[in-house]
Amino acid sequence: MLSSRSVLGKFCRLHSTASVSSIDAKEVEKFGDLSAEWSDELGSFHALHSLNRIRVPWIKDNVSQKISPPRLVDVGSGGGLLSIPLARSGFDVTGIDATKQAVEAARRSLQSKPLQIAGISDRLRFEHTSVEDFCQKAHNKSAYDAVVASEIVEHVADLPGFIGSLAELARPGAPLFITTINRTWVSKLAAIWLAENILKIVPAGVHDWEKFITPAELTSHLERAGCRVTAVHGLMFHPVGNHWTWIESTQCNYAVLAVKE
Repeated sequence: MLSSRSVLGKFCRLHSTASVSSIDAKEVEKFGDLSAEWSDELGSFHALHSLNRIRVPWIKDNVSQKISPPRLVDVGSGGGLLSIPLARSGFDVTGIDATKQAVEAARRSLQSKPLQIAGISDRLRFEHTSVEDFCQKAHNKSAYDAVVASEIVEHVADLPGFIGSLAELARPGAPLFITTINRTWVSKLAAIWLAENILKIVPAGVHDWEKFITPAELTSHLERAGCRVTAVHGLMFHPVGNHWTWIESTQCNYAVLAVKE
């Protein structure tokens, strides 16, 4: 239920380019202050850690394994909370994020002996950049077998531009994976009042209800960017037991799978 994105990618203009930045400077500062907690599975990001139990298999099951290893970009990767499990699952992962402290935390994690011994560090890298600047590099355009933007779109300043940049990174036929929060009275109650103020399972003030996106809005942006939405699933977080399940309702958290045309 925590919206990091990760995280990730939460944002202020990093380089001087002609592109319009989707970075929100307030979000960069907010997640920069939380960067020391990325690896703590019992800390502020514990709900995102437990979300990996279902989002990693979801991503893996929907990416073609004809290319080995598949190249994946994790946009808004934060401290590597999702990037590292994806690399463990066999992907070649590039994580990008606009929060410098988060990227530094992710890079430190690559020095851990378990990641180095298993060879995971060899197929995992992190860059401090915005998605727009990342897209300016010719070798990144239409280069990835999968694009992930999990718990990040509700933190950007320019959603259409952000979605357009995600689409630019995907090769034709590649899937895009997005998880976010719907803008409903249910999400205002559950994702903000209950999660932040009562249960305190995410840091207070981490969400702005006005920036939540409806599935219809997200679908529209994806279609304009040349992508076809193939599935929309609801997600539910269970505080007791700290786990997530797939549900039919998209009134609060939900996941979208799209394909680059």
